[in-house]
Amino acid sequence: MIRIIAAEPLSGCRLKVAFNDGVSGIFSVAPEQRGGVFLKLLDPSVFNAVTLNPDFGCVEWPGGLDLCPDTMHQVMTGAEAEAELEGVLRESATNPPAENPAGGQSSGKS
Repeated sequence: MIRIIAAEPLSGCRLKVAFNDGVSGIFSVAPEQRGGVFLKLLDPSVFNAVTLNPDFGCVEWPGGLDLCPDTMHQVMTGAEAEAELEGVLRESATNPPAENPAGGQSSGKS
């Protein structure tokens, strides 16, 4: 189970985080893209109040805002992009493009 073991707030709504598997780096929270209740994090005093939840290994803020450590880890390691690419490749392998009934020739007049 992926857990965050350290988190430090940085400027620009970013977090310096370390995971229990040795992965560490900078995570952009991007509250303006998440919208809703996450917009509260645009206030530096709220954002800087980030803590670690020892029960779930996630970062959280006052008011019950939290982020999933698995999702953060996937974003930071590129696993999210790799999984999406695998899905696209799998889909194109199982659903090849339909052949052109004209045999690949243009149907326009010469």
